[in-house]
Amino acid sequence: MVSAPLAPPPDASISDHATADDARQRRGFGPRIRRLHGRIGRAHHQAEGMTFSRSLLSGEATPLQLAALVRALEPAYAFLEEHAPSVAAPLGADVLPWQQLSRRAVLQRDVASLAALPATPASPAASAWLKRLQELAERSPHRLMAHVYVRYGGDLSGGQQLAEQANQILAAEALPALRFWHFEQPIGALKAALHDGFEALTLTDTQEQELLEESEAAFLLTQRLLAELAELQGTASLDQGSSSSASRCCEAPLPVAAAVADSGPTREVDRALALLLKHDRPVPRYTSYPTAAAFSEAVGPADLTRQLQQPGEDPLSLYVHVPFCRHACWYCGCNRVTTQAGSRAVSPYLDALERELELVERQGGTRRPLAQLHWGGGTPNYLNNEEIGRLWDLVASRFELQSDLEASIEVNPELLDRDAVLHLRRLGFRRISFGIQDADPLVQRAVNRVVPVDQLRRAMAWMREADFQSINVDLICGLPLQTPERFRTTLELVRELRPDRISLFSFAYLPDQLPMQRRINATDLPSQRQRLAMLEEAHRLLTAQGWEAIGMDHYALAGDSLAVAARQGRLHRNFQGYTTGGELDLLGIGPTAISMFPNLYCQNQRDLRAWSRALEQGELPVERGLTVQDPDVIERRELIREVMCHFRVELDLDRFQQEWSDLQSLAADGLVCLQRNGHRGQVDVTTSGRWLIRTVAAVFDPTQRSRASGSRLI
Repeated sequence: MVSAPLAPPPDASISDHATADDARQRRGFGPRIRRLHGRIGRAHHQAEGMTFSRSLLSGEATPLQLAALVRALEPAYAFLEEHAPSVAAPLGADVLPWQQLSRRAVLQRDVASLAALPATPASPAASAWLKRLQELAERSPHRLMAHVYVRYGGDLSGGQQLAEQANQILAAEALPALRFWHFEQPIGALKAALHDGFEALTLTDTQEQELLEESEAAFLLTQRLLAELAELQGTASLDQGSSSSASRCCEAPLPVAAAVADSGPTREVDRALALLLKHDRPVPRYTSYPTAAAFSEAVGPADLTRQLQQPGEDPLSLYVHVPFCRHACWYCGCNRVTTQAGSRAVSPYLDALERELELVERQGGTRRPLAQLHWGGGTPNYLNNEEIGRLWDLVASRFELQSDLEASIEVNPELLDRDAVLHLRRLGFRRISFGIQDADPLVQRAVNRVVPVDQLRRAMAWMREADFQSINVDLICGLPLQTPERFRTTLELVRELRPDRISLFSFAYLPDQLPMQRRINATDLPSQRQRLAMLEEAHRLLTAQGWEAIGMDHYALAGDSLAVAARQGRLHRNFQGYTTGGELDLLGIGPTAISMFPNLYCQNQRDLRAWSRALEQGELPVERGLTVQDPDVIERRELIREVMCHFRVELDLDRFQQEWSDLQSLAADGLVCLQRNGHRGQVDVTTSGRWLIRTVAAVFDPTQRSRASGSRLI
C-alpha cells in the first residue's frame, strides 16, 4: 500500500541538490529510511563527485560531460532493472513501483539523442559499479537493494534540480533535452512507494547493518563516476581540441604497463618496458624519512627516556612485535624467530614484554590514551588464546583504551581456526590481516609457505562471521614460478573473498642481505616483462571490481577508512605502511620494534636475547635510532610524505632548484606533470608515474643523489 507523501524531519538535506520540499517530506520517515539517510548523509561529506555536480548546477558543465554521464549510467540501470525485482521480492519489497521507476528506456533514448557528440572514454568507475552489482545479485541480494535505494532515491530528489540545469546547458547548444530525470508519475507518490517498499524489507540484524554499509559504498561508487566527469571539464562542448595547455599537461597518460598490454607490436612493448627500466632504480620504500638506513647507535635508551618524560596527554599509537614463526617463508625479510617451542618460547617473551611496558609506564608519568594498536611479526597468532589474552591485558592495564580503539592484528591463516578468530574479535580487535601472497601450490612450495585455498576460504569466512570491521590480505608479485596466468588465479580468489583492503607488494630479491632468500632458485623468478604484466593486470582487475588504488601498493573498497582518508587528504605513511593515524606518536615494543616521534626515531634491539637482557637490567631496549631536528630534513620529510601519500607536492623553487631540475627528465617521459607559477612549482604524479612513485620521492632525498639504495620495482 502506498502511503501519503511523507512530512519533514528536522535534519538537514542529505544532498546539496535536494530542495526544501525534499527536506519537508522526510519528517515521518520510517526507522530504516532514517538510518539510510543518516549513513548516506555522512558519506556525502566525503563526496568526490561534487566538483562535477556543482559545475552542473552552476551551468558550467558541458554537453560532452552530460553525454558521458548517460553513456556510463545505462548499463548499470539496465542490470538493476533486469535483476532487482526478482531479488527484492523474496526480501519483502515486491511492492516497489518498478515500472514507474524504470530508467533504462529513457537512458537509451538519451544516449541516442546525444550521439552527435564525440565519443567519450570508457568509464572505469561505471565498470567497477556494474561488476559490483553483478556480484551482489549472486550472493548478497540485500546489499543489491542498497544500490536500488541510493540510485532511484537520488533520482527522485536531487535529480529534479539537476535535470533543469542539464537541459538548459543542452538547449544552449541546440541539443535535445535529457529525459533521464523525468518521471511520468508524481514524484511524491513515487518517493512514498519507494520508502514503503524498503520499510517492508525483512532482514536479519546482520543484513540490516550490511544494507547500511552498502548504501554508503553505493553512494561513493557513483561519486567516483561523477569525479571522472570532472576530468572532462577542460573540453569544450563540441570541440575536443580546445583544452588549455595546463589541462593537457596534467592529463595522466596510460600506465606504462597499460601501454604494454594495448600496444600490440613487440617494438611498442619493448619501448614501454624500456621507459620503466630507465627510471627504475634501487630506492627506499620511504616508510620514514630519513630512512632506517640512517639509524645509528648514537641514539640509545636515554633518548627514548627523555621523549617519554615529556608531558603530554595526546592519544598514542602502539605497535607490538611478536617475533615467532613456526616455519620460515623464504621470501620474508621480517625480523623473526623460527621455532617449534611454543609456550616455552612465548612465556619468557611475555615476561620480558611486561617489563618493557612497566619501564615505559614508569618513564612516561601519565597514562596516555591509546587510539591505535597493532600487533605484527613474525606471527602474532603463534601465541595461543590464553597467551594472546595475557598480552592484551598487559597493554590494557597500562594504557587507557579509547572506546573507538583501532586495534589490528596480522595472522597466518595456515593453522588458524574459528575459535581463535572469534577470540580475537571478542578481545577488541577490529581489523585483521592475513597473507595469501600467492594461491598457486607450485608457487607456495617454491617459497616454503603452503596454505591450501580451502583454508584461505575458511579463514575469511570465520573473519566475516566474527564481524571484523576491515579485513586485509597481502599479495606478492614476482615470486618464483609465478606467471601471469597463475597470478590471475590468485586475483580471482581475491575477487571471491572480497577483502576490504589489499596490500600488493613487489618482491624484492635481495639474497646478499637476506640469507633465507638464497633458498629460492633465481632461475625460477619471473621475467621483468612478466612482473610488469602481473602488476598491471592486478591494478586493472582490482580497480574495475571496486577497490581504489591507495598510495603505491594498497587497494581499499570505497567505504573503507583507508580509502576515505586518501580521498580526504588524511593518508599518512609510517613504519607500518599506509595509515589513517598520521597525527599520532608511534611507540613500538618488542624486539626490533620502531618508535616514531616528530623529532626522534628509535629501534629496539633486533636480537631477542639482547632485547630481553636489556630489560632484565632495567633498561629500555633501544639499540639505535636518529634525532630529527634540522628544519631542512623535516621539510623534506613532509615533501616525501606528500608524494608518497597524495601524488602531489608544491615547492619553493628558490630553495629546491636542483630537485626541479631533476624532475624535468621524469616530466619528459610523462611520469610527472610540472607547473610553475612564479617562485612556486607544483608536481603532480601521473598515472604512469605511480608505478615509480618511490623514484619520484627519491628526488627530494639528497642521499639518493649520491648513492642509490633500496629495492627496485621490477
